[in-house]
Amino acid sequence: MMQELDRLIQSREIPFDAQDRKIMCYSHVIDLSCGRIVDGLSRVNTRSDTSDWDADELPSLIEPTYTDAIARDTISHARTVVRVIRGSGMRRDAFDDVITNGNSKGWFKAGQPLKVIQLKRLQLLRDVRTRWDSEYYMLNRLRELRPVHIFASFDSDC
Repeated sequence: MMQELDRLIQSREIPFDAQDRKIMCYSHVIDLSCGRIVDGLSRVNTRSDTSDWDADELPSLIEPTYTDAIARDTISHARTVVRVIRGSGMRRDAFDDVITNGNSKGWFKAGQPLKVIQLKRLQLLRDVRTRWDSEYYMLNRLRELRPVHIFASFDSDC
């Protein structure tokens, strides 16, 4: 990267030596850049929003089309899902119970053709403004536990 920067700067006749220069706080620069991209994709910046939402306010995530998913502001929606479930001990326990019961009763299926799968007993992760990789981990955990949400959306008895 520094060599490319050296080439670009020197093409404008500005003295620069890639061997002698360093970009300080590179991970911070990456964090700020990624944050701007995510905020640009998200219509509502909820990174700093700590209010608790009611679970009844959550729209359904069941197999949306690509266009529907983009229109829904997926990142803000993911934050809301995590905030609602993690917002109380009872919700966290209920989420854990769905995973435990689903594993023992074969509720979760994935693949083509559908096959019963076992999920790890994990909790959802919040993204943290001061940790630049936490948004990735939050989204990855949601993706990993997606069969729980799909099942819970179809079966109101769980």
